[in-house]
Amino acid sequence: MATTTPRRQIDAPTLADASTLQNITDVLERRAEHHPDAVAFQVRHPDAPLDAPWEPVTTAQFRDRVRALAKGLIAAGIRPGDHVSIVAPTRYEWTLMDLASLYAGAVVVPMFDSAPASQMSAIADVVHVRAAFAGSAELAETLRGVIDERSNAARGPHGSAVWTLDDATTDNAEADGAAGVLEAGDLRALAAAGESVTDADLEAARTARGLDDVATIVFTSGTTGTPKGARILHRAFAHQVLNVAEAYRCFVQDGGSTVLFLPLAHVLSRAVQMVCLHGGMSVAHVASPKAAVPSMAQIRPAFVMVVPRVLERIAQGVEEKARTKRMGPLWRRARAVAIARGRVILGEDPKLSAPNRAAALVYERVFYRTVRRLLGGRVEHLLCGAAKLDPDLMRLFTGMGITVFEGYGLTETTAPAVGPHEGDVVPGSVGYPLPGMSVRLGEEDEIQMRGTGVFAGYTDAEETAAAFDGDWFRTGDIGELDEAGRLTVTGRLKDVIVTSNGKTINPVAWERDVEQHPAVGHAVVIGDGLAHPSAMILLDREQLASWLQRTLPDWHVPEAVAARIRDRAEAAERWRDEAEHMLEVTEQRIRESVGAAIEAANAKVPAPERLRNFRVLLPDREELESLLTPTQKLKRTALAERISHLLPRR
Repeated sequence: MATTTPRRQIDAPTLADASTLQNITDVLERRAEHHPDAVAFQVRHPDAPLDAPWEPVTTAQFRDRVRALAKGLIAAGIRPGDHVSIVAPTRYEWTLMDLASLYAGAVVVPMFDSAPASQMSAIADVVHVRAAFAGSAELAETLRGVIDERSNAARGPHGSAVWTLDDATTDNAEADGAAGVLEAGDLRALAAAGESVTDADLEAARTARGLDDVATIVFTSGTTGTPKGARILHRAFAHQVLNVAEAYRCFVQDGGSTVLFLPLAHVLSRAVQMVCLHGGMSVAHVASPKAAVPSMAQIRPAFVMVVPRVLERIAQGVEEKARTKRMGPLWRRARAVAIARGRVILGEDPKLSAPNRAAALVYERVFYRTVRRLLGGRVEHLLCGAAKLDPDLMRLFTGMGITVFEGYGLTETTAPAVGPHEGDVVPGSVGYPLPGMSVRLGEEDEIQMRGTGVFAGYTDAEETAAAFDGDWFRTGDIGELDEAGRLTVTGRLKDVIVTSNGKTINPVAWERDVEQHPAVGHAVVIGDGLAHPSAMILLDREQLASWLQRTLPDWHVPEAVAARIRDRAEAAERWRDEAEHMLEVTEQRIRESVGAAIEAANAKVPAPERLRNFRVLLPDREELESLLTPTQKLKRTALAERISHLLPRR
């Protein structure tokens, strides 16, 4: 009998030729030329109430503001090739200054607004940042200390190299409507300073950079170590924008809309935003993920980009609301039916049973359409990336009427590199290479990529040399290709644990299963070089509170920790040791519940990979934030350092 052999390499042809562009700014130039009156953005101030109206900004209005601000940068001394940083939460002005900097010929160097000053200083040293835009007065002060002390800094207001974005208000809109809504303070002064710069001067700066010049340097989030600066060319950026838009016409539709709330410092958000601009979709920015869902009811997006954590929280929110209405058991049945329905829609099962078909009609009215309305009522697609998605979560939302596309990419691939085809979504798989990209499996089944979207290397030559095998970029992830060419990501090379006994453990699937416990935020196996690996189970404070209400209403966070949470200033004197920010939970009933989840995960893996040793930890909010990247991935190296006192000696 013939057998199918899994593939080792798959290539995808290019659908759109980026060589017709001068650089990435041509995306805006062409859109403004052909569709000047189309709405490109929905805008309101980040501090506005959640029910405040959104103001439309047309493509022509946006381009005019970008050009005015770019002239201001030129007047301030920014020249093609100079490095400009943007350090702010996701907001409209971030995008204004991103494009304005590119129009001035600058290289944009984003920094996460949550990064410590030491990291900002290190980045500024590596890439010689000449000017920056800060999202708050506090960030501006930090950046002035980082940038003003360096020589050859560009000069903005009051002689500083830092402009602020936070003093804009909705009270100072000009007569031209929404285009002036957020033009105040430093940005207004910056635009005014550029009035003497001619259109010819601006065009010379804009076109000074070609496709093979660096457009942006994006520092990786550092889940396994120190962030590295990835040099992304205009060609890679333009290629990804044009080809992703072409490949996903099913949701990139002229006249559609989306809400963007993931950090713009992450290349994925910027790529998706440019795809929307190219494809004619309006974008609304939301600085806080918690404000995203209320905003969706107003914007009514056609698709939304999320990370798995957002989907988990939506499902948990529905469960919590159902519980308060004494409908918890009904929701659990509705969830099971939606998952079963999702399996049918995704082609995993042939048909839905008659009882489930009847139940689905009831649950549609009670739950499913409520979830869709929560997301605005028009969402047909959710794009999910940045972390592994639980297959049942994909089935759940699919069964409730929303298709979830799980993709895969890295900063080094200019974000999206692999994604499913329309009508070919397989839970657990991230799909096929996107147009112009190739994927192969190298030694130890490492996922390797090449193509126009791959970056030009890191700022450090040694790191660049280590990252490539010829012209193939080594992702550090482990994967499988099925006979059709679909990719499944199974783990990371650096996450594979080799014990002192020579036993090899790939813990990713095990960790994902344990994280299905309703109170668990992160499960991490640590034990490279140890005889007996341990699992560190980090509880999620919000999920824990909800779970305790249902199961252990008499348990409370110990008073010492509660006092520290209430009064951080007083606590600072009493909790000097960093380890104390991570409370070990020894309550037997909680350990037994988590232990049951661990036993269930153990049952799914080979005997040598089963773990018996575990600790249950409750980090405070500040500690947890320091351990997560902005896309909510856990920094394993940082965690191992924090809990080193809990690990057995080697």
